[in-house]
Amino acid sequence: MELSVLNQSDNNNDKDESRIEVCPGNGSCSDHNMQNATEDIGLLSDAQGAERNGAHYIVRNLPDDSSGQSSDKPLGNLGRLKNELREPVCWKLKVWMLILIIFTVIILAIFLSIYFCSVPQKDVDDEYNIKEFIIPRFFRGNFTLLNKHLTLDAEAQSELEQKLTHIYTSSYALGRYFSIAQVNPLRNSNFSVEYNLTFMMPTEHQQIIEYTLSKEMVYSVLLQQLSDVDPGLDPLYIDPTSLMMEVGS
Repeated sequence: MELSVLNQSDNNNDKDESRIEVCPGNGSCSDHNMQNATEDIGLLSDAQGAERNGAHYIVRNLPDDSSGQSSDKPLGNLGRLKNELREPVCWKLKVWMLILIIFTVIILAIFLSIYFCSVPQKDVDDEYNIKEFIIPRFFRGNFTLLNKHLTLDAEAQSELEQKLTHIYTSSYALGRYFSIAQVNPLRNSNFSVEYNLTFMMPTEHQQIIEYTLSKEMVYSVLLQQLSDVDPGLDPLYIDPTSLMMEVGS
């Protein structure tokens, strides 16, 4: 068997290509009316046709989004919060305005409370005229000094009077009514002392006698002050257990 060389064309379809026209990319052949075919068939929209053919398509008359966001774009948490704060509540007040007003009122109330608490309030009981206290009330009694070796001379008597005066003038309830205190040594004793207390009251003094300047009240103030003193620090220490008191005339 002999082998012979065959002359083969580079393209097996040369003969067919010579007889068949190349069809355009839109599927219509050259022997058809291209203009009528594309105008009559409206299967694709202008935008889709232009996209398929690689042409640029210009979109006209799109509505503007005044909010700055696309209508089909989902809002985040911050965006929803802003929209809720801008919602009207009543009249022209919006939510954020109402919140601001509430916070302002709370802060103002706190500052006013602090201010009024810091301002000293005047007590009606502290307003009195000492010149109206013209009715005297007397108390007398006796007590024993713990230092039995003390000689009760004039200087010691003056110190005891000052001590009694300080006790009653420093009392909030009795200080305004107190007038004078006097002490005298008892006969035949160097450590037993007799005292006299004088208080002044206004003309209307019935309730003062029953409550403020009662014997129980005056006695309790003196006894409490004497009980708080350290006996080792006061040479004129008064024995609280020896204290006696009665209303004078």
